[in-house]
Amino acid sequence: MSGDAPAAEVIVVDGPDALTYLDSQCTQDLSGLVVGAELMTFLLDPTGTIVAVALVRRTTDDALALTVPRGTAARAVARLDRFAIRADLVVHAPVPLAAASPFDDLERIDAGIPGAAELARDLVPHAVGAPLRERCVSFTKGCYTGQELVARMQARGATPPYVLRGLDAEAPIAPGDPVGDPAFDGSVTSVVAAPGTEGFLALCVLHRRDAAGPTIEVRTGSGVVVARLR
Repeated sequence: MSGDAPAAEVIVVDGPDALTYLDSQCTQDLSGLVVGAELMTFLLDPTGTIVAVALVRRTTDDALALTVPRGTAARAVARLDRFAIRADLVVHAPVPLAAASPFDDLERIDAGIPGAAELARDLVPHAVGAPLRERCVSFTKGCYTGQELVARMQARGATPPYVLRGLDAEAPIAPGDPVGDPAFDGSVTSVVAAPGTEGFLALCVLHRRDAAGPTIEVRTGSGVVVARLR
């Protein structure tokens, strides 16, 4: 990962219908969001797959800013534009965010927040850790795109085949390194140096069967590293 590139991008949505429209498209309940307040949410496609994780801030009565991890803004804009057929609003092109955000590499990986590499594996909300899911999803709000899958999995207490997990490794690992049983195509997706140590924090997408134990094998170019699952 580059420490020079901004870790996040901002998408501004403004117009008289901005709040109502975004509330109908996001997993979190935005209906009561006041100016200056912010909430974390998922933006899903109609199948329930996560398009982006966003920190939504209401900046004025008719404008909201969505901060998303780098590499996910283009899909988020396309997704929002696709369904804004009769809504009186404008979805603006994303701009890089120079300031610190929850999506800076260390903070994002430590919190288990999926970025572009993780979302390329077609994750659903129930594939991420419960703390993030509970922060991003309202299970009591009205309809939103992708809600059918989320509600069904919540009602059944279901876990999808592939899940996002954090790793602690004492030896170097890298994005793309295979994780767990080769038959399940698990892999490391994001890595950052752990502050104050010689180790590494990482995210990986792996089969739920491989996520059951306390540790897992990562196959690197230099050999096998045993990492602790978080």
